[in-house]
Amino acid sequence: MHYEISHPQLLEIRNGTYAETTFGPDQVWYPDRWLRKSGCGPTSASLLMAYYAFTRPELRSLYIADDLTRHSFIRQMQEMSRFIKPGMMGVDKISKYVDGVIQFANEKGITLSPHVFEVGEKNNGRRNELQGLADFVSKGLSSDSPLGFLVLSRGNETHLQNWHWITVTGADITEDTILATASDEGKKITFDLSLWYHTTSMNGGLVYFTA
Repeated sequence: MHYEISHPQLLEIRNGTYAETTFGPDQVWYPDRWLRKSGCGPTSASLLMAYYAFTRPELRSLYIADDLTRHSFIRQMQEMSRFIKPGMMGVDKISKYVDGVIQFANEKGITLSPHVFEVGEKNNGRRNELQGLADFVSKGLSSDSPLGFLVLSRGNETHLQNWHWITVTGADITEDTILATASDEGKKITFDLSLWYHTTSMNGGLVYFTA
């Protein structure tokens, strides 16, 4: 079955008045050198906040500007980086992402509830059955929310990067496969989330929020 956020066009960020668009933001837009290198976490969170702001009137204050141009979105990313601050290892825990988003929203007078699917390190043998992950992804997308996705180890899925946050926007789910689409560095990518789940050797997981 296919699941997707209701308004994927809201993820298209214009380069000023030009027709050129990107599918979501890119961390290299940060003026700060360290954030260009390690700012994938606040970049992903900025996209979630922008989507909530433009699809839920009561959450409008989660986005800093009135348009989805690159110039405005960079302001959003800089604001978010005050709350999700990459350390020497970047944003390597879902809890850092969640805590930052909640603090950011609280400053705007908004209470957000996190929904988290944590994937632990793979020891001997396989992880739990895929159904739990499939249910989580379908529930998040059905609630019209993109999902922040932490990939510390890409496993055998070569379309992903190690030590990276991206934003899942859709998925085709069958009994044994989850083919996902995501915003990654301003591009739309497609990858096998189920392959990642079964082969990643490190922690990771997904998160979305509801008001």
